[in-house]
Amino acid sequence: MHALLEFLPLIGLAGGYLLGKSINPDEAMYYLSYGAIIGCAIQFALYKLTKKKMQKTTLITGLLLVIFAAMTIIFHNDLFVKIKPTVLSWAFAIAFIGYAFVKKTTLLELMMGAQFKMPPHKWLNLNWAWIIFNFLVGLANLIIVWQIHLGQLSDDVWVSFKVALLPISLVFIVGQTIYLLKNGVAKEETPSIKQEK
Repeated sequence: MHALLEFLPLIGLAGGYLLGKSINPDEAMYYLSYGAIIGCAIQFALYKLTKKKMQKTTLITGLLLVIFAAMTIIFHNDLFVKIKPTVLSWAFAIAFIGYAFVKKTTLLELMMGAQFKMPPHKWLNLNWAWIIFNFLVGLANLIIVWQIHLGQLSDDVWVSFKVALLPISLVFIVGQTIYLLKNGVAKEETPSIKQEK
């Protein structure tokens, strides 16, 4: 159920695009934008109804998608929705850099330090992996959008890239998990024992 909830914005986005292609190919990106908004709205509603905990990254990603999709519809310019992956990825990269610089620790240690114990330099290595990954995703998206603008690629390529980002991200997260298991130690929860008086 949780995995399905995470897929809903992508399903809405892809479904909207396919519907748009069949009705009016020239307007397909606007159908995509409506689909993305509907997918996010359903996702948020189901999280609320099922009382499942929504990750902060899911919330941020969903809200940004809704904002950029709405701007696409309002201004009738599909550049907004196309540029969103770059804005989000580079924002994450800047956050990872900025937090490490200011706090002298990493966001990853803050988020996962309760589950894994690992030397600071290993957390820093993982932090750099996230920075590089997000930078490359943002750059790849920007290159594709620019090539579409020049008429070298079609919108189909961007939609395929957007859909492919999910499995690519999952592979990266699996790699992160392997790194954590190899270089860190999972912390075991110690049950609190109440003394009887």
